[in-house]
Amino acid sequence: MSHRAVRWLLWAIFCLTLPLPYFMIETGRIPLVSLLVFAGLTAPLAFTDPNLTTRVIAVLFAVQTLVYGGVLYLAARLLGARIPARRRVPVVVVVAFALALVALRAVYIAPLSHGPGPTNWFGLWP
Repeated sequence: MSHRAVRWLLWAIFCLTLPLPYFMIETGRIPLVSLLVFAGLTAPLAFTDPNLTTRVIAVLFAVQTLVYGGVLYLAARLLGARIPARRRVPVVVVVAFALALVALRAVYIAPLSHGPGPTNWFGLWP
């Protein structure tokens, strides 16, 4: 597997599963893909709703999405660069398996999830 493929696979795995803190009206931990969904849902409202609160929320979601996306890309790039060529596939498989196990546990705290407490990855999507 090429270095480039490892980098993009690690980045995708991180974006889909890694619980990241977000800061909004309330705080929590959600994966980047969920943060991207919230940013996508609030962005049109920033233009159609004249309320300042809506614009602030949309900007906060967008900024956090971009910052975390860049940080996760750098982490994937640094990790991928340090893996020897013969160990790339096993390392990607182990990282994916470990983060999948984390995602199946109740580690995410998200708005619009199934219940007020922590939930697993499947509970993030109402």
